[in-house]
Amino acid sequence: MDPRARLAYLVLERIRVEGGADPMYDSENFAVYYGRDAVLYLDNLFAETAAYGEAELSAHIEHFVATMIEANDAPGSWDVALPRLRPVLKPSTYTIGAPPPGLLVSRRVFPLVDELVAVDTPGRRTIVSWETISEWGVDPATVFSAARSNLATITVHADPTKGRAIQRLVDSGSNYFTSWLLDPGWLASHRSRFGCAPVAFVPDVDTIYVVPGDDEEILARHFSMIEHQYTHTARGLSPQAYTVDDDGHIVTFDTVRPDSAEAARARCVHIAREYDAQSVWLRGQYDLDGTTITIRSAAVITTPFGPRTVTIWDEGVDCTLPRTDLVAFAGRASDMFYVQFEDVARITGIEPMPGMEPARFRAAAWPSHDVVEQLRAHSISVE
Repeated sequence: MDPRARLAYLVLERIRVEGGADPMYDSENFAVYYGRDAVLYLDNLFAETAAYGEAELSAHIEHFVATMIEANDAPGSWDVALPRLRPVLKPSTYTIGAPPPGLLVSRRVFPLVDELVAVDTPGRRTIVSWETISEWGVDPATVFSAARSNLATITVHADPTKGRAIQRLVDSGSNYFTSWLLDPGWLASHRSRFGCAPVAFVPDVDTIYVVPGDDEEILARHFSMIEHQYTHTARGLSPQAYTVDDDGHIVTFDTVRPDSAEAARARCVHIAREYDAQSVWLRGQYDLDGTTITIRSAAVITTPFGPRTVTIWDEGVDCTLPRTDLVAFAGRASDMFYVQFEDVARITGIEPMPGMEPARFRAAAWPSHDVVEQLRAHSISVE
């Protein structure tokens, strides 16, 4: 089968699974139509997935179709939608590449995790777009506030009689368990039954774990398990742990335990995977435009001061750099050396590229000899 037709066939099948009505393939425009007037153009998807294996292709199509259907579905009037609004947590790259009519309303709530709003109807969640709130005549703050208020009516605070048992909640479609992190007091309510600060994990958009924060063995086991779950699902949310600080705010575990190697690694894995997702999309855009800029990824390495993220700035390569902890400079006539990103930005003057989240920096040319020597003077050992 022709590769383009095969991709369209897979998208058609996924639309049927997601409940899209009457999907049809338009080979001339390389697009799939469904419902009354919804359309999914496939050129970008085809470019992004050209080198994918079967499993990776299937996961990417699942994400693509779900995102587009959620953006295209009509949620009804404001009065009808209001009691059905729910906050949902999604990775920061969830909305990447959405066409202008489908741009989704979102805000950052945790590092690399965004809050969006869904209209909850039987069998379907429709994510609220900017176009929708314009039609409603309300502002984003009103929408987010209403969704949070509705969430408070369905969260179930901890039962102190349950003792220190680990809690695992898996959403069947209408419980919004991972969103419960957004309800003030829900995670804190576990403190009374644990006798210590609770720690929550949300490896994917449907699953949440709550464990006692004073048991190092349980924490270590869950950090390892959560990383595996997060990196082996197309619906990953975060490998990080979340806890309650002294002011009652939900924060990442590394904020209150900066000495935790497991928490540091989780932060690094999170950063690396979000940049991987961004790289796939950006590479597809560059391929379509004929742009030859190299897109650097973020890697996780072990250093004397704990796990860190690193990217590479090669001599003679026009590239974009993710914002990592460290930058490895690979000159043609010298050994590789490592510099903290803050020092790199200050010394070289590289700036964030517009419209990139997570942030990327353009490194169009190798720094001058004097600048390289300044960078080398700020280098650190990672061995």
